This record gives sequence, C-alpha cells and structure tokens, in this order.
Amino acid sequence: MYQTLGSQDKAIDMFTKAVKADPQNAYAYYQLGLMYKEKGAFDSAEHVYRKLLDMFPDHPHANYDLGYVYREKKEYDKAMAQYQKALTIDPDNAYVHYDLGFIYKEKGLYEEALSEYRKVLETDPAHRYALWDIAGVYEKMGKNDMADAQLRHYHEMTDCSFRRFWNCMD
Repeated sequence: MYQTLGSQDKAIDMFTKAVKADPQNAYAYYQLGLMYKEKGAFDSAEHVYRKLLDMFPDHPHANYDLGYVYREKKEYDKAMAQYQKALTIDPDNAYVHYDLGFIYKEKGLYEEALSEYRKVLETDPAHRYALWDIAGVYEKMGKNDMADAQLRHYHEMTDCSFRRFWNCMD
C-alpha cells in the first residue's frame, strides 16, 4: 500500500518488519529490494536481493533486478552474469535483453548490442528504447545511413497518432 502512495520510507519500514517476522517471506524481501532500488539505494537493494536469492535462487524477478542494480552501479561484469542467470529462467525476457544491449553498447561491443536489441524487438516490435538505441549503435559504428533508416522506423513505430495509439500506452 505505501509504495503505491509514494511513501517509500514507510514501505521500507513495513517490509523490513515483515521479513523480520517471517524470514522466508519472498514477497516481502522482493518488495523491500524494489523499494531500495526505486529509491536509488543500490547497495541496500543488492543486499536484500542477495538474501532473497540465497533462499530462492530461481526467483525470476529478483535475478533481473539484481542485474539491474549491478548495471546502475556500473559493475557490468556482475550485471551480465546475473542477467545470464535470469535468462536461464526466462529466455525471452525483453528487459534482460535490453539491459544486455545497453551494457554491450557501453563496452563498445556494438554487434553484440545489436543482437540483444533485436531479441527485444522479437518480443516487443514497438519497444521504443530498443528502436532508438539501435539507431545510436549504428551511428557509433559509422553507419549513418542505417542510423537514419532506423530513426525513421523508430518514428513509424512510436507514432502516437490515433491509428497507432497503442504504441504510446507504456
């Protein structure tokens, strides 16, 4: 309830009490990790997600979120290892593929980045961030014609006109 009202500190307090009362409460651990992550308290989020994954190693969302925490901390190798674990649980997770693409792009591994972004588009052809980032990767590769074509495709897919309104519902 508190997290939906925007009171992260109160939610953190309530979920902390919940995990103390029931140390096997995966829901409370996960929500506590989310609250820390959303607050930008990445070290605390990492600690909570690690405890949760020690108990429930195949928790699909915690595996992704721990990878995201590592990504935000720019610990890319840890993030990539965690994302690989998440993909063993859910191989088509567009969020994981997008974040892997982001990391590859940051590392200058452009072909790998493109490969991951394409996997995102297989699941969600109108994923606006993947569409945009593909153009950026092409530009970094010096393939300006392909970047321009991708930007045109991005605008087609994210057109918020009446006939394509569903692309703007996220």
